[in-house]
Amino acid sequence: MIRKYKDYIILLIVFLLIVFTPYINKIIYSFNNDLNIENITNNYCISLENDYNELLEINEFNIANNFNLIVSKVYLRDIYDFTNTLTIYKGTNSGLKEGLAVINNSGLIGTIKSVSDEASVVELITSKNSNISVRINDNYGILKMDNGVLVVKDLVANSDISIGDEIYTSGLGNLPSDIYVGKVINVSLNNTEIEKIIEVEPAVDLNNINYILVVS
Repeated sequence: MIRKYKDYIILLIVFLLIVFTPYINKIIYSFNNDLNIENITNNYCISLENDYNELLEINEFNIANNFNLIVSKVYLRDIYDFTNTLTIYKGTNSGLKEGLAVINNSGLIGTIKSVSDEASVVELITSKNSNISVRINDNYGILKMDNGVLVVKDLVANSDISIGDEIYTSGLGNLPSDIYVGKVINVSLNNTEIEKIIEVEPAVDLNNINYILVVS
């Protein structure tokens, strides 16, 4: 008899769940939706605050008195071309042209690859096509990507370079001199032991770029 009552109770609970499930789902959805809106709002506020702080740092930065610095927000970062390029909002209408240095308050990001009236494509220092003349102490070499690693090549084996040394643009070519690039994190010789290979840690967090400066 007791078991029979239990069966009736279970059936009643199942019936009530079937009847009231749509209403329960609406309540849960409404609650979760409010939470999502709140989270979105909070995340947006945090994003705005980060943008504001980054703009403050950018606007306080000064590379040299004889250069103009043009500020731009990053317009596009293609996930399929993430290490090679990014697109910014400024173009020829703002005085930009190919070959100009692109930096932020930490150091070198890349160079202007192509321009249109209102936008420009920036070739990053981690691009497979990038070749930038740099200086380490009194030694000159070429910054490039090699098998997914950022390195400086074309350095003779007896170059006086140590881990922790700072790397700057050399001033040879189109870029101004003494823009900070990064630091040496590894020193080795190539297979023939006549060339020194320098592994580089970039000064800029290239995975997190929102605003840039173009040096013109």
